[in-house]
Amino acid sequence: MKVPVQITYRDVDQSDALDERIRFKVEKLEETFDRMTSCHVIIEKPHSSHARTQYSVHFGINVPGKEIMVKRDSADHAHEDVYIALKNSFQAARRQLKDYAEKMRNH
Repeated sequence: MKVPVQITYRDVDQSDALDERIRFKVEKLEETFDRMTSCHVIIEKPHSSHARTQYSVHFGINVPGKEIMVKRDSADHAHEDVYIALKNSFQAARRQLKDYAEKMRNH
């Protein structure tokens, strides 16, 4: 992995396993677009009165001339699992990086 990764946990306990999974996902993003300059991933458990925990995962990806922001929240039960929330956010980030890479190729 070439790109520096910053991982922030908000109201979630830090996990080595989750850190490793995030770094793996960022490596996959680098395969999509190898000109990323940095990546900040935020894992958050918003405060709510709901009995169930819904995790939120945000990606802030810096590329030349732009910062790509991805935030995925889910109203259904899927994001009760932090790994599913990470997967969904990663997929959205990958789509946005692909779109950005395509725009760069066409200019």
